Amino acid sequence: MRIVASLLFGGAAALLTTQAGRLTALQSTKLRVPIAGRRRRSLLGATGVVLGTEAELQRLVTRRVLLVALASGVGVLMVWARTDVVGLSLALATILVAWQWPVWFARRKEQDRRNAIEVEIVDALGEMVMGVEAGLTLEATMNIYATRHRSPLAEEFRAALDRVALGVSRDLSLKEMLDRTPTPGMQLFVAAVRQNQRIGAPLATVLRQQASTARRRRRQNIEEQSAKLAMKMVFPTVFCVLPALMIAVVGPALIRTLESLS
Repeated sequence: MRIVASLLFGGAAALLTTQAGRLTALQSTKLRVPIAGRRRRSLLGATGVVLGTEAELQRLVTRRVLLVALASGVGVLMVWARTDVVGLSLALATILVAWQWPVWFARRKEQDRRNAIEVEIVDALGEMVMGVEAGLTLEATMNIYATRHRSPLAEEFRAALDRVALGVSRDLSLKEMLDRTPTPGMQLFVAAVRQNQRIGAPLATVLRQQASTARRRRRQNIEEQSAKLAMKMVFPTVFCVLPALMIAVVGPALIRTLESLS
């Protein structure tokens, strides 16, 4: 019975791995055939535009196939150890986790990058205000910031400046930067600069207002997180701290009471 169950599950796992391997069969060759259609849109939704380059998507799919193949082998051992529903369920869950783990990791990496930019842009606006007030252009201040820092926001500034150097307009390069990182802080920054180009307002004044708004938003976010902290502490306080406190305080008195009664 174990042999039959293991063979059936091994065959199904091998079929799943083969079907998944077809996504990267041509990608491992020198032709580097791009991922097409719905599959590409799904992976881009997880990795984002910056990490969702063709080479990164190829590596993501390859890691997924390798993990599924490894999980299939582990699943066969699980089914061999337990031929009941529990063993089969654990094996299927292992393959499912192996299939989704690279996407989860890529989504987490992209989210961390966007959070870092959202935090950093507040300080960056302050530096850019001083540069613009000193008589520098926006491109010059962005270049100075990108040169002095090694961070996700500096990389975005550097990519936008490279596009401008290739002849792309400032408006289009900023729009592309917003498409790569659609965070609230980046949206405010790009909207302010593009509006400044249209109406001709002083850039330093616009950036100072955006810096003030960004600092206020960050302070509000910190206050919001602080307000949520009290609710988050209810569960560990009730189920972890209070039982230990009751044992330490009430325990000795309860023991002495039981000893006196006996």
